[in-house]
Amino acid sequence: MVFKYSVYLFWVVALINLYGLMFYSPLEQIIKPFLIPILSFYYFSGNNRNSAYVMALFFSWFGNVLIMSTEFAMILAGVICFWGMLLLYSYQILKNLSGSLVDQFKKKYAKTIVAICLVYLIIIIGVLYEDLGELVPAISFYGLTLTGTGFLSVMLWLKQKEKTTFALMSGAILMIISGTLLAVKLFAGNNLLIETLMRLSYIVAQFSICFYFKKSTSTL
Repeated sequence: MVFKYSVYLFWVVALINLYGLMFYSPLEQIIKPFLIPILSFYYFSGNNRNSAYVMALFFSWFGNVLIMSTEFAMILAGVICFWGMLLLYSYQILKNLSGSLVDQFKKKYAKTIVAICLVYLIIIIGVLYEDLGELVPAISFYGLTLTGTGFLSVMLWLKQKEKTTFALMSGAILMIISGTLLAVKLFAGNNLLIETLMRLSYIVAQFSICFYFKKSTSTL
């Protein structure tokens, strides 16, 4: 029963979480840890079983819990969990692309996509440079992983122009936006608009990526 209606339950919980965030309700902190577990119910309501994606869900959930802390060290630990999640996404996407990682850069449109990703990353790092301080190398490395996942998702969509791969690509792009807003929140300052957009983009990103892993036969 829970699996059957999990997609509706997820969006109800997500909306309650956003409501709690926007109106400073304790519901926000209470509901947030349940988002990824409910999303996992949605995934398991299908027939696909992918161990890499299940592990990515765990990293995502643990990262979510850690960044709820007010301690900077715990938040950074949460970011490391998100980094592990991104590596698992990239690994799985690369498995569905022909050739190695190096081969992807030789394909049509690859140079253009890489250029867009690098320009975006350089701009963000440049804007936050003074606030990042000694963490510039670490955040730059995380940013490369984040945009790299986006690059691979676009390459997969160009190879297989399907609804599932479009959902994956959209989710990866939204994950880049969410990660950017998280960096702004941590190092430049936070406000309700940043927090809301970050949470909304993250929720939609996770659902879109889950849709891909649930529906695509290539993820088996």
